[in-house]
This record gives sequence, C-alpha cells and structure tokens, in this order.
Amino acid sequence: MPDDFLPITVFRQRSIDEERVEGRGQKEKPKWVLTGDDLVNKSHALVSDFVESYADAQHNPDLPYVYEVTLDKRDTAKSKRRAITDMFEVDGADGASRVMGMRGSKSLIVRAWGNEQLQTIQTRLEDYERYDMALSCIDSIERFHPTIETEIDKDVYKVRLLDFEEESSPYAEIFEEQLGKLGIPHKKLEYAKGLTVYRIHASTDQVKAVVDGAAGETLFFIRPMPRCVATLDGASGLAIPGIQSPNPGVDYPLIGILDSGIEEIPHLSPWLLGKRVSPYIDTDLDKAHGTFVAGIAAYGDRLEQKDWVGGLPARLVDAAVMPGDGDVDELEMVDSIRTIIGAMHERVKVWNLSLSFNKEVSEHEYSEFGMALDDIQDEYGVLICKSAGNCELSYDGAKGKLLVGADSIRALTVGSAAHEKDIHDAAEIGQASPFSRKGPGPEYILKPEVCHYGGNAGWTPSGITRSEVHSFGVDGGPAGNVGTSFSTPRVAALAANLQQAIGGDFDPLLVKALITHSASFPGDTLIPADERVQEMGFGIPGNIRSILSDDIYSSTLILRGKLPRGQVIDIKDFPMPPSLIRDGYYTGQVILTAALSPIRAIGQGGEYCQSDVEIAFGTYDFKEERDTTQNGILNPIGRKDSLNLLNRTFYSKPRLREGGTDFALRERMLIQYKGKYSPVKKYAIDLADLTKSNREKVAAGRLWFLHLKGTYRHQTERNADRNGLPLSQDYCVIITLRDPTKQSELYNEVPQQLEQYNFWHQNIRLTNQVRAMVGL
Repeated sequence: MPDDFLPITVFRQRSIDEERVEGRGQKEKPKWVLTGDDLVNKSHALVSDFVESYADAQHNPDLPYVYEVTLDKRDTAKSKRRAITDMFEVDGADGASRVMGMRGSKSLIVRAWGNEQLQTIQTRLEDYERYDMALSCIDSIERFHPTIETEIDKDVYKVRLLDFEEESSPYAEIFEEQLGKLGIPHKKLEYAKGLTVYRIHASTDQVKAVVDGAAGETLFFIRPMPRCVATLDGASGLAIPGIQSPNPGVDYPLIGILDSGIEEIPHLSPWLLGKRVSPYIDTDLDKAHGTFVAGIAAYGDRLEQKDWVGGLPARLVDAAVMPGDGDVDELEMVDSIRTIIGAMHERVKVWNLSLSFNKEVSEHEYSEFGMALDDIQDEYGVLICKSAGNCELSYDGAKGKLLVGADSIRALTVGSAAHEKDIHDAAEIGQASPFSRKGPGPEYILKPEVCHYGGNAGWTPSGITRSEVHSFGVDGGPAGNVGTSFSTPRVAALAANLQQAIGGDFDPLLVKALITHSASFPGDTLIPADERVQEMGFGIPGNIRSILSDDIYSSTLILRGKLPRGQVIDIKDFPMPPSLIRDGYYTGQVILTAALSPIRAIGQGGEYCQSDVEIAFGTYDFKEERDTTQNGILNPIGRKDSLNLLNRTFYSKPRLREGGTDFALRERMLIQYKGKYSPVKKYAIDLADLTKSNREKVAAGRLWFLHLKGTYRHQTERNADRNGLPLSQDYCVIITLRDPTKQSELYNEVPQQLEQYNFWHQNIRLTNQVRAMVGL
C-alpha cells in the first residue's frame, strides 16, 4: 500500500455554503476619536501646517498642489481610511479623485487644483466637529517632496512621476519638455498599466536642475538606475551523467530560461526548443550563467543523484535577457522580459528568472521591477519563479534583505538551502544557505515562499569554502557553484512538471498553492520560527509524486474558486473523519494553505495588495436558526459556539516549544504565518497541542466548519462603487488531514464523508501520460 499512488482530491462548496456578508453597524464613535481640547489643538496644528505649506511656496500653475498626509498608527481600519479620504475628496471639474495614492504604508498623496480647492480643504481641517474621526487619524500634512537620490559616479537615473494610474495628465509633457531644454536623453517605458518609468542620462548637476525647475512638481522619485548582476565561478570534478534526449511522442514539461543565454552543449542541445529568443546576438552573450541554470532545470536530479523534483526532464526555451558584459539596466530588462513572454506565452507557461538587481526591497513599498513582473504574469497568464538573491557571507550570520523583483506577489520566490555540510560550512543540511537573502517582503508579506537546494559555504583559515551544486559549463564539462540562482530552476522544473501533469488550462495559482503546501523544513535542528520562516519561507517542497498523492493515513482536499464581494463561504459540514475520535476527543494534524491573487493597485504604496481572504477553520456546537428580520442578519442558519482553531493562543506554549517530534520540526511552527493581505498563508496544527481549557472544543459530537470571507481595502471598494464594477478574489485553499498514529485510513474515509454531505468531489485530474507513469 505505501507504494500505491493515491491522488489528492478536488472538491467544491455546495450552494448552501455560499452566504451573504452581514453588516455590523456601530452607532457610537470609537474611543480613539479625539475630543475636547485635544481635537481642537489637532485641527489648529494641521491648519497651520497646511496654510504655511502653500502660502509662499513656488508653484507651477499648470500642475496641482500636491501634499503628503502622514497617518498615525491607527489608520489601518477601513472605516478610518474612508473618513480620511472623504475629508479630502473635494469636487472638481476633472472628476478625478483628490487622493492620488500612497507613499509607503503611512502617507497619503493628496492633490488640489487651484485656490478654491485649497480653501475647501482648509475649511474641512477647521471643521473639527464634522471631521473628528479623520483628524484623529492624521499625524501631519505638508507639501509633497520627491525622493531624490544621486551618486557622484552615476549618470543613469530612474525617474517616476506623480501621474499615478492616469491615462492623461500634464506631468509627462512638462517633464519631457524640461528634459529637452536641459539636453538630457531619456527613454520611457510602461512597466505595467499605471506604472511608467523613465531612464535619463544626467549628471548630478542636471538632476538638480530638473528638481529645481519647472518639472520639480512632477516628480515622485529620482534614483540611480538598478543594474543587473549574474556571477558564476567555481569548478567541479563531478562525473557528469550521460547525454539524454527527449523521446518522440512524450509531452515534456517546458521552462523558459530568462537568463544570459544557453550554450548548445551536447547535454542541453536536444532539450532546447527552437531558436534563442533574445534582443542580443550570440556574440553579445556570455552564456555561462544561463547554461548552469539550464543544466539544473533539465538534469538537476540526475546531476545530484537525488529525487528532489521527480517527474520528467524539462524542455527549455533560451530567452537571453542579459548581455555578456552585464551592462543591462532595469528598464531594458523589463522591456526584454515583457517582449519575450508576450511572444511565447501561449506555449511557455513557467519561466525561470535567476537574475537580480543589486538593490534591496523596501519595507513599506513594492519595487517597480516586482510590480512589472506581476503585470506581465497577469497579462499573459504565466508563472515566474524568481530567485531571492545572494548576499556576502558574514561571520556573525547576518543576512541582507531580498533583492528587488523577489517582492513580486504573483511570482514564486525561491531561496537556497544547504544540501550537504562540509566541516567548515556554516549551515546544517536542510537549513538556509548562509548566502541566501531573507524576507520578509514589503509590509511583512512572506517572501521567499520556498527554498530549494543551492549549496553551502563557510570559512577556512585561508578563506571561503563552498559545497557546490552541480551543472554544466559552456565547454560541456562539469561545473559547480552555489547560489539562489541554482535553487530556483529546481522549483521551476517542479512547477512545469505540475503543469504538465495536471494538463488543461494553466492555473498558476493552483501550481503555486501545491508547491507551498508541500513545503516543509528538513533536518533535525529546531531553529526559532521567525528566523527559519524569514530565511526559508515554508521550507523545501516535496517532489512531484508527493505533491500529487497522499498516503492511506492522510487526505488532501483542494478548494479552488473565485469569491465575489458580498459573499462568504461557510462550510458547516466539513468532513472531519469520526475515526480520529480517541477517548472522546478529535485527534490528528491539519495543514492548511491558502494561495491568493490579490487585486493590485499601483500607486498605493504599501497597500499595493488590495484584497484578501480571511480564513477560519474549527468546530462549533450546533447549527442554529437565525431571525433574518433583524437588522444585519442576512443568513438563516448560523453556528453556535464556534472556535477558530487557526489561532496560536489556543495551543500550549510548552508543547509548541517542544522539538521532539517530526511534526514539531517540520510543520508546527507555521501556525503563526498568516499575515493579512499576504498572497500566501499557511497554518499547521496538531490537536494534541491544544490547552486543557480548549480541549473540550474538539470533543466528540462537535461539528466542523471552514469559513472564507473576502476583504478589500477602501481604495478598491471606492473605485468599484464609483464605476459600478464587481469585485472578486481568486483563491486556492488546500487542506491535508493526517493521522500521525497511522490508525485511521483517512484517504478512504474523507471521500465517504464528502459523499454523505453531498459535496461534489473527484481525484485531481492527471494527464494520461502521468497516469501511465504512476500506474493509475
């Protein structure tokens, strides 16, 4: 039985599980709203700052006045944001919103056209009785100042204007006119819809002239243009495997390699599909890095003699986006990636990007490169596997933050883990490699999502030593190296194999969910949860077989869908198997992963992710009838005495600190990584860890539920309401139930429960080729 392939299960909610979101009216004002002298003083201070900011300031009459409104820590609730936005929404002939966007996560960017709108804003700041809630949430207000970063040895700069998500505005015309007068060459590229970036060639004096001139008020920022880096050295004496060629009639997984080019060496030439797709000619390329990456994508398991990925070798598309001299900037890279994926997306759905720009992600804003990658993936329906980036080895173990692009919310970001340990290596096997950069991403989203094996490193008395992973050199011989560049193609190969196995229309969210759900922490060393997850995400994924199948003592369910605004999914008959009841209580382990495709809002700073799904899973006492004639009650059946088990406080702290079990080492710490507006959430619980006081909540006789509710930020709701557009949130929820004692055959029991409760369900559909491989 252990060798049998037991496919995981897809199911759907029933119509009775789809309910309406119920409102929660609040008549009294919250306690945090300022009153009395505190409110009056706040109003007077803000009015004074506002008047002073524009009274004597130089201003281009062809542009609006722009202000930065800094919010205090209490601004996060949607009701508070609505109050602030309403105060600044001054009617104008253009009909555009006064709140243009955000800088970071705590500053609104507000504009006003002419003296009439300035006066209206001032009057509202003075009207503290009407706008008490908004004034209570504002820390300061001042004229907007662009971010200007110059370096003496730099002459290529990246510029972004204040025309957030506007189809037409005077900003570009005024900016380009001044560039012409100053003789500054430039190139303009739309990274994504609503995100236009300029590249200018200018000295520091010319940059200052732009800032001080007529175009100064058009600027959001000027920064040195990021440049791409790809390093490769090292050698290996490994005996390479024999040349393998595709078999006629076999449908192989396919990966696009966005890199420095692939040399047509004997091992790789049979796996290359068509001619190279690139803006560069062959003599422009140094193909060492791309060849190494391609070798891992096609031969990774054979080179290491491991079953890390499983499945079939991958066919490769050579997409060279980096010239041999490494002299490519971010704008050129975005242009090349968009053009290539646009040309190949109908054929190639999984792309590997192991190149990085030497700039770290921000804590509170998403990078333009990351947003560009998101837009490309959305437009063409593809998945990009992006390396986290490498940092210098540090004696104290300190690591740098992720590099830009790794903050893409649509991409699967990959760090590196150690596959072996030499006496001088810093990391234990299965731990994060000492050079692998760590998260989190902006606004604490979990990045990287996963790691894979990319080598180890450490120090000897004579210098740095490395335990390398293996691939090919451009001469066709063996080569070795370390880096997140070389862990990433293993995950890309896994994603491409999943695409090929499942067949049908490509579903990047499902593939992403399956990979992250399978990930765990190998090894036997218990590392503090925060540190391990920041470095490794959810861990190292399983191979293709383990992802798509269960054993007889576990059952994995997939719930995939789109949740419309105003609707919740409340499954009150979740199929928890009765055989898990032992001595009057439910037992077992639950792993739940939710992958989402948040609505994106360029120009909203740290609030780039505009939608989320709140998840609850647990038990309740009984179903109760509800009076729908009462205000706010919309659903006729409810749950009595519900307990959401996805809450760390319900579990014994001493038990959670214990590291004596495999589950504790590999899964249990994940319960707390469920950040709001994060594209991926994961929970792992063992019912044996519940405190004594909560143990009764899983007693025999209790019923089980799964609840999903979509939430949206104020900006997105406001835009949808203005334009009469529907809102919805794509989601993929995967739940695995396990019996660690191996007594209950959950694989057979859970489908019986689904049948009993009239759920549609079936084994995940696999292609005939994969079914034949696994003996189905």
